[in-house]
Amino acid sequence: MTISLLSNLKFAIILLLLIAFASGLGTLIEQNQNLDFYKKAYPQEQILFNWQVILFFQLNNIFHANWYLSLIGILGLSLVTCTLKTQYPILKVSRKPLFLTSITQFTNLISKQVSRNTFSYLLKSFSSNNYFIFSKKNYIYCHRGLLSKAAPISIHISLLCLLLGITISSLTGYVSQEMVVTGEIFHIQNLSSYGKLSHFPQNFSGRVNDFYITYDSEGNISQFYSDISILNNHYIEKEHKQISVNHPLKHSNTTIYQTDWNIVGINALLDQKWSIQIPLNKISNNGAILWQGSLMSDQQLYLSFILPDLNAPGNILVYNQENQLISQTQVSDTVTIENHTVQILDIIASTGLQIKQDPGLELVYFGFFSLIVSVLINTASYEEIWLLRTNTSLYIKGKNQKNPVELTKQLLQFLKQFQLKYLS
Repeated sequence: MTISLLSNLKFAIILLLLIAFASGLGTLIEQNQNLDFYKKAYPQEQILFNWQVILFFQLNNIFHANWYLSLIGILGLSLVTCTLKTQYPILKVSRKPLFLTSITQFTNLISKQVSRNTFSYLLKSFSSNNYFIFSKKNYIYCHRGLLSKAAPISIHISLLCLLLGITISSLTGYVSQEMVVTGEIFHIQNLSSYGKLSHFPQNFSGRVNDFYITYDSEGNISQFYSDISILNNHYIEKEHKQISVNHPLKHSNTTIYQTDWNIVGINALLDQKWSIQIPLNKISNNGAILWQGSLMSDQQLYLSFILPDLNAPGNILVYNQENQLISQTQVSDTVTIENHTVQILDIIASTGLQIKQDPGLELVYFGFFSLIVSVLINTASYEEIWLLRTNTSLYIKGKNQKNPVELTKQLLQFLKQFQLKYLS
């Protein structure tokens, strides 16, 4: 790959479009799922995107694929080459005064021949309007908006920060999905995504102190909360926070997000003597989510429990062996059947936590912020004005590639102000 190709703007744009297209595929195709998921979601009958094509081209793990990282690396190399070979020399030349010494050069673009008497007034006007003025005998060179010439370099640097942040996150970041029962200690175990250079802290541990759900006036879930403690090696609390959706806990380089929840069982007391746990399974009934469990005795059904939600009053439905509803109860209540009592002590809930480390995130944020500022600066105009004074006349020439009409209006305004002030 030659330097001329790397420094070519069209080549960089093609690479950028390829990365954007691949990133779009990464949002359309579910990432980091198991093989059975892809076989079911993308069956062999599909010609374009079946599960074999997805796995062959690593479309199930695009952001960690070698070809995706290679595209980012080539684009970064292209931006560096273009900056050093093209943009920096342009900026360097723009800083130097470039005098026009011949009358024949004062043609095309914005040019005008005016009275020699306007010379001093124009210089004063240029100075008061933030132009940098360079003088050599009868030749004058003025410019302003030099910062806009540096904007392309700043844009390239911003894009490099973005690409570097993405690469660092892809190579060293990880995502872990954990379902933790209230009161239990959790570690980083169930990794759903990780990079080739990822390091997982072996001594990281936390505890779910509490979990609860709030509902709106119509009985729909409004928000769910987890009370989290971060523990040291001796299981002593170092940090404590209540998290919810969109309000994570950040500890060092690790962030814990609230993602999901589940009901895993019921704690009960049988005949005021024996403490038992009844496991619950999540089921779907006509689009509604329910939790169902059974109390068995000698492989024979004793009672069935169904929970439609976690915290609503009377939320535990109890059925007998004939699947008849015998009670609609709640925590701390007692159900009596066939001379036996079953007291509901507690509902065992688990919270879904996403534990994530994204080392390149701050660099990505900085790159985005810098890119926005650089694009705004790039909208500014770079203006150049040349003056050539002869024995009888003054020649003016201006250049503004982005807004030549505005520069023409400004020069005419300077001349009009001179006529009104000195010639009227």
